[in-house]
Amino acid sequence: MAEPASTPAPIETIAPGARIAARYRLVSRIAQGGMAEVWEAVDEVLTRPVAVKILLPRLAADKAFVTRFRREAIAAARLSDAHIVSIYDTCSVDDVEAIVMELVRGTTLRRLLDEHGVVHPRRAVDIAVQIAAALDHAHSNGLIHRDVKPGNILLSEDGRVLVTDFGIAKAAEAVSDLTEAGQVVGTAKYLSPEQVQGAPLDARSDVYALGIVLYEMLCGRPPFAGDNATSTAVARLTSEPLRPRQVRAGLPRALEDIVLRAMARHPDDRYASAADLRAALVAVDLSRVETDGDDTRLREATAMASHQPGTWRQPPPPSPSPSPAPPRFAQTERAWLVPAALIVVVAVTLAVVGALLGRTEVGRDFFGAVKEATPGGNAGAPLPIVAASSFDPQGDDGRENDAELPLLVDADPASVWNTVRYNSRDLGGLKEGVGVVLELQNAAELGSLVVTSPTRDWAAEVYVADEAAPALSGWGPPVATAQHIGGNARFDLDGRQGRAVLLWITDLGDGSVGPRFSTAIGKVELHGR
Repeated sequence: MAEPASTPAPIETIAPGARIAARYRLVSRIAQGGMAEVWEAVDEVLTRPVAVKILLPRLAADKAFVTRFRREAIAAARLSDAHIVSIYDTCSVDDVEAIVMELVRGTTLRRLLDEHGVVHPRRAVDIAVQIAAALDHAHSNGLIHRDVKPGNILLSEDGRVLVTDFGIAKAAEAVSDLTEAGQVVGTAKYLSPEQVQGAPLDARSDVYALGIVLYEMLCGRPPFAGDNATSTAVARLTSEPLRPRQVRAGLPRALEDIVLRAMARHPDDRYASAADLRAALVAVDLSRVETDGDDTRLREATAMASHQPGTWRQPPPPSPSPSPAPPRFAQTERAWLVPAALIVVVAVTLAVVGALLGRTEVGRDFFGAVKEATPGGNAGAPLPIVAASSFDPQGDDGRENDAELPLLVDADPASVWNTVRYNSRDLGGLKEGVGVVLELQNAAELGSLVVTSPTRDWAAEVYVADEAAPALSGWGPPVATAQHIGGNARFDLDGRQGRAVLLWITDLGDGSVGPRFSTAIGKVELHGR
């Protein structure tokens, strides 16, 4: 349901020891939300513990809602599955509307995420598999949940994952005054696009919401976040989320693909059922979950980084192997051998002519004009970066996500190094900036620093020095600065001579990667002049 702006006041007539329907004795309040209070109680007829969800007075007074709520509760009571909270009874007495449910001892996924931020991929998949099983059972019985979210997912002490509140979202849809003006019914972070658009819903809407929940478990943040519930809901219609591996390095690519397919904007592009999503999750190989299973080079680089805290260094070249025996050419190779030789002769001739022409003034002017006219022509070849280290002189330990440093210089711009998450774009007011130091084998004339980033509206400065300094004051004045960067950036280093380059991030951006603020860097390249 729509999350309230503030916690509502408790129901005054309800207190420990009170009896509902002369049968259910209330023990203690377990939770309170925008629609109801949940109490632990004792069924004095069957002498068993139960949970009683008591509607808030403003909802209990709305006859249209109560009628629809009872109908949906009765429909949900038909469900019988180990991963669905059972509904035992409904009560309507003394102006109190309530439903009596199975008491699940444990916690909610919402609380787990609030306390730990992320969930280990194996645990996240296990939770999602059990949720998908619950949804599949409900869908097979003609019931769509419509409000799958961490707050409606219970983690029991016996290891089970259970889904609760089936049908309540549907009950709320018919009552237009239950939400604030302009607010979309449902929890905005987890709404499917068709819910936002008011289109007909089917089981694939629950598949989408489960995809959002899985994304949040893996990444520690939902894929869409806005200034208010409406902007958050609409964001999924106008923007694409960051890929999970851009937010959290080391996730298996197959798992990322499953999450993104479940979250596809158009229902036809998603899994056709919760059962299909569950089958895909069960099939994921999580044996090497720390890295993308087929990326051996990344795994080796990460291992090196763990042996040298705070610094990634280029792996040493492999030992030379014996030269293979010369291949035996077949007779048919004569067909391409002569043309290949001719091509080599032509290439050598052109190179000689180019070299001679380049020595003349006309030739130099000609080649200079071509270079100026070519996009990126002023940038020299990429220089090999032999070491990368985080730079956080104002932090507690002087480091910033060191384990992800190899991702800055790998060949995949989708794998990213992230700053730590902060509560505001100015790094929570805790420090002036944070960054990374890139080192070359030898000093060189530097033409540019090219940065690939999915983050929007971030800012940074670039410094060049002969050697990396431990404090910002040791780097001298910045060589280049940029504000309001819309993602990727190219910093002109104007031929500055140096061996160490500092990318100093002063503004984390607009928070487009989640509710908290961080800057993600997918790839960096240093170009000579």
